[in-house]
Amino acid sequence: MRRARALLFSTETRKLELLNTPIHQLNLRFEGTIFAQAIPVVMEELRRAGITRLKPIFYISTGYGCIAGQPIISLGFYDFDPLLKDLNEEFRGWRYSDADIFDLIRHECGHAFCYAYKLYRRKDFRELFNVRGHFFNTYPEGDDYDYNPRSRQYVNPNGDHYAQKHPDEDFAETFTVWLTPRSNWRKVYRHYPKALAKLEFTGQLVAELGRQPILVEVDEAWKLEPYESIKQTVAEFMGATLDHYYERATGYVDPDLKALFRPQPVRLSRRQLYSRFMRAEAFIKAHKQQLIHRVPQWTGVDSTVAYDVLDKILTRAKALDLWLEREQEEKKLVELTSYVTALCLNYKNTGQFLLELRPVRA
Repeated sequence: MRRARALLFSTETRKLELLNTPIHQLNLRFEGTIFAQAIPVVMEELRRAGITRLKPIFYISTGYGCIAGQPIISLGFYDFDPLLKDLNEEFRGWRYSDADIFDLIRHECGHAFCYAYKLYRRKDFRELFNVRGHFFNTYPEGDDYDYNPRSRQYVNPNGDHYAQKHPDEDFAETFTVWLTPRSNWRKVYRHYPKALAKLEFTGQLVAELGRQPILVEVDEAWKLEPYESIKQTVAEFMGATLDHYYERATGYVDPDLKALFRPQPVRLSRRQLYSRFMRAEAFIKAHKQQLIHRVPQWTGVDSTVAYDVLDKILTRAKALDLWLEREQEEKKLVELTSYVTALCLNYKNTGQFLLELRPVRA
């Protein structure tokens, strides 16, 4: 990679950009992620197991879970981008592998199966999984739970004894083991009679209910914390400290671009918006080639340097959804030209684009 481009798009720079981004502006997609692979695989596992009428809804949220009483499954936004995964590990202390994510989806599908067929109301289910009282209201509020490490009543696929947290988790963990191909659960749990009984019972439930219509009316309004509604920045959510990244980010231009352009105007009709304003992205594209040609002539840098600078500015203006007033287009062209020229001169004279890394809180 060219040195200029490496500076502008350095890992530290891109991480700082992510950390300062409100979660609802991350523009996350399933395509190209592990979820685009894992969800169809697990859905096929369900089908082959005989569960044909359950169609869980998956959405991106602040963590993993299944909405109580609904087959609606949330997935952690921090696993939808490699750099977000790195930041989550750095600031929150854990990282899910691809195999972990497959198991998480199986686990949440276990909850979805339980809720979709209201298993918690069945006498045989409540007796075997030791349900006492209201199934949902008795769920522990925190992540701490008591467990017996020597118990043979529960499956324990991950070594964390999570099945002992609550009957809800007991069934979901049992379902995960039962569903996972080549888990060899009959052999693994042959000396765990209660756990083995739960696994066999899970198979009986699937044989009985798997091809029956689900018993709940799915309501997507029940979704909890869809990522599009979270206004916190990634840094705020993760409790991240940014000084390290401000010191090392060699291409962090977001504060400059926010000063040069403006956020999208609100409370305007679409017609009013586009008649009075234009996207900064479109504005930069319209003048990009001219600046790539002119700035190297004025500064003496190679044209690839100007190209990389404009590419960086264009990329971030799009990500930040920046705009400008049409009547200011000529003024903004002068400002943009001056800014690109200054960055290129900085690079020519010092080998750096940013002479001082400013801890401006974006």
